[in-house]
Amino acid sequence: MPAPPPPRDALQRRSAGAAGQAPAALAPAWLFWRTAVLVTLLAVASAFAVGRWLQLGVPMPVAEPGTDRLECVSYAPFRRPGESPFDPLAFVQESRIEADLRALSARTGCVRTYSVSQGLDAVPRVARRLGMTVLLGAWIGRDRADNERELARAVALAREERDVVRALIVGNEVMLRRELPEAELAGLIARARAEVPVPVTYADVWEFWLKHPSLASAVTFVTIHVLPYWEDEPVGIDSAITHVIDVHRLMQRELPGREILLGEIGWPSEGRARRDAVPGRLEQARFVRGFVAAATGHELRYNLIEGFDQPWKRRLEGAMGGYWGVLDSEARPKFGWTGPVAPREDVGPGLRAALAGALIGLLLLLPAAGRRLVAGERRGRATVLLHAVVGATAGAGLGATLAEQWRYMTLWNRGPLEWGTTAPMTLLALAACICAALWFARQHAAHPRPIPGMAMVVHDWVSKARAPGLDAWLGLLFALVLFGAAVTAVLHAFDARYRGFPWPLFGPAALAAGLLWCAGLRRDAQAVEERWLAAVVLGGAVLMVVREGPLNAQALGYAALLGVLGGPAVARASTSSPSSAPTAAGS
Repeated sequence: MPAPPPPRDALQRRSAGAAGQAPAALAPAWLFWRTAVLVTLLAVASAFAVGRWLQLGVPMPVAEPGTDRLECVSYAPFRRPGESPFDPLAFVQESRIEADLRALSARTGCVRTYSVSQGLDAVPRVARRLGMTVLLGAWIGRDRADNERELARAVALAREERDVVRALIVGNEVMLRRELPEAELAGLIARARAEVPVPVTYADVWEFWLKHPSLASAVTFVTIHVLPYWEDEPVGIDSAITHVIDVHRLMQRELPGREILLGEIGWPSEGRARRDAVPGRLEQARFVRGFVAAATGHELRYNLIEGFDQPWKRRLEGAMGGYWGVLDSEARPKFGWTGPVAPREDVGPGLRAALAGALIGLLLLLPAAGRRLVAGERRGRATVLLHAVVGATAGAGLGATLAEQWRYMTLWNRGPLEWGTTAPMTLLALAACICAALWFARQHAAHPRPIPGMAMVVHDWVSKARAPGLDAWLGLLFALVLFGAAVTAVLHAFDARYRGFPWPLFGPAALAAGLLWCAGLRRDAQAVEERWLAAVVLGGAVLMVVREGPLNAQALGYAALLGVLGGPAVARASTSSPSSAPTAAGS
């Protein structure tokens, strides 16, 4: 007997499936292969994230200077978290100064100070006990009463410790900060020269000596600061030492007959790139070792900045300001004077985070694959394998990137406000990546429906009192991440010099957004707010490329990342309409 015809409603459902989205079991084969290609791209990106940590632990050859002694180093005792010379109650005990100078004496026999206040007037006395000498600094600023007290104490110390104080430095970068007229500063220098039995000098950036050459006649010798990384036209590490020597020769020509001391010379071990000038532990080792060798060969007098890292300087100069020391804030050497040097000393946290992320990714996606296998989906084993690869690779890459993000926050966050913004944004970006992975795990259709905009999600959530589904969570989380990226783009537009490139924060979210877009996922046409945010992000990326120039690889990479994050938000689903757009409860 022939089978009875199917019910009319079953025919309608079958017809609707043929005309619209294909059922899961009838998904076209190319959908599987498209997903495989996307997974390959994800694997490559994750391998890059993990490989970056591995590469940072590989020692690199660095030229050796032939000596392990520095002529002189800048010394400030405010090296521990929370310490700052701007604290009016700060006072450094003599025992602390002695411990610091003992640590520095392993590398130098001379320290340069910048003030005689807050207990620093004990430095010459301690230096005498340790057999060291001092370039004694007197801090000169806007407050003339403070200047009088500072100079009087410095003059008295130079008299009392004349065999320890090699020179008195009256003022540091006063012309750069525009805090006193040139004639007034010259008068203070002249007073000091008349009252002390040691040489007297003034220290400033080399360009400001060219702008105020008459100051050279007021000092015993000229003290210039040459910091290739901080130049208005930054100089990369490959040309930095040549630049220093060229500047020294220029100053000899411009100020003939004047002895010149390189009063500040150095390279930061952390921070952001400025054109092709890249901070780093390896770069700092290259510069310091190379410069010491060059200084010996060219008979340059110098003072290296600086002895210890100064975390308080991060508030003024970004992460770079806190990491100029040859010793870290715990008085540990950052690198040796012989042998190869690795870009980073400890890569363990990133690798452990990658392994943990791989495990979590497997646990997150395999259950979804198992459900599809139990449901009878064709290519079941391939689906399970594909989900395993997605979970492991995405988790490993995300784990390594989160470790990098934690490191980035510890370097750049300077207070509760920055911690209170970057930490939640990190969690939002992580949640967006997890939702994207779950979307991949549940994806059946060749043409997925568009995800709603943030305004629609909130409206449906409030009006219908139902929790958002997966599509809605994707729309909401990526909108919030896009908002965070727009904020950083605006901040970079107005205050770029002391801000980093937070690629570890937005990198995984940008990758997920790009892969979702390639997989056919689009935003609803009504997501107006997201398109405006994307416009800000893309505009900031273009401005960053123009301002930073083609030599700054960090800026170019971050701008490309912003483009990947903002680009899909500009594209929209042209077929969506108020009646066909998904609701907040859809998944």
